[in-house]
Amino acid sequence: MQFKLPDNMSIVYNDDKRFEATNRAITIDIYPRKGEDLTYSGMKKAIVAWAQQEQLYYDRYDVNNEEQPIYLDNLNRYWGCAIDGAKGGNPATMLLLVNPDKPDISLYVWIAYNNGYSQDVMQILESFEPM
Repeated sequence: MQFKLPDNMSIVYNDDKRFEATNRAITIDIYPRKGEDLTYSGMKKAIVAWAQQEQLYYDRYDVNNEEQPIYLDNLNRYWGCAIDGAKGGNPATMLLLVNPDKPDISLYVWIAYNNGYSQDVMQILESFEPM
């Protein structure tokens, strides 16, 4: 997997269990998991369970009036499922990615950000692609 971080982000943590980068306005965490073999339809259940575990507050419908979680179709060959919400009063987005060619690997992505940075977050989310 590869993706594009904004130039001003610093990597805080990086190993086989977690990746974290931040610039104080945006923090991204990525948790790879193996062996889940999620189907496209199974992704919704997995991301809802993760949102509950992390106590992410989200509305049933997003700002585009789509029921959450939503499937994302512009993810460079990845299957994607996302939830937009908030935690601790700050906006946050959860994304679950699966490469359909390697469905045994799932990427759980958490992005917390300050108000006004949603476009930057979308650029990061849309930059993920398999290697």
